[in-house]
Amino acid sequence: RRRNRLPAGRRAAAAPGLSGSTPAPGVTDALGAGLSAVYAATAARPYFHAALNPSPPLTQRAVGGGIRATIPLQAALAARSGAGATSLLIAALAPAGRWFARRTAMRKVSIT
Repeated sequence: RRRNRLPAGRRAAAAPGLSGSTPAPGVTDALGAGLSAVYAATAARPYFHAALNPSPPLTQRAVGGGIRATIPLQAALAARSGAGATSLLIAALAPAGRWFARRTAMRKVSIT
């Protein structure tokens, strides 16, 4: 892991989690790896099914799965930057995303 060099006297002024500071290794690395695995599992399954059979319903599920997978992706990126609490807060939004996806899927939209 590459450490960022700060100008003299700035190292103490940089707050943890901000650019230019060095995040605490260990917990945030494990959290980032775990959330990256969640992202891969969330996105890979619908993409794999759509790649095997590119029918319109499976392609729609793959697009929806990719959109819902952005929540674990953002949580993994936040954990990688050193913001562990923020990444857990973002990851907690994933069930709400699934709930809203089911909720809007029940409504039929007509263009006419």
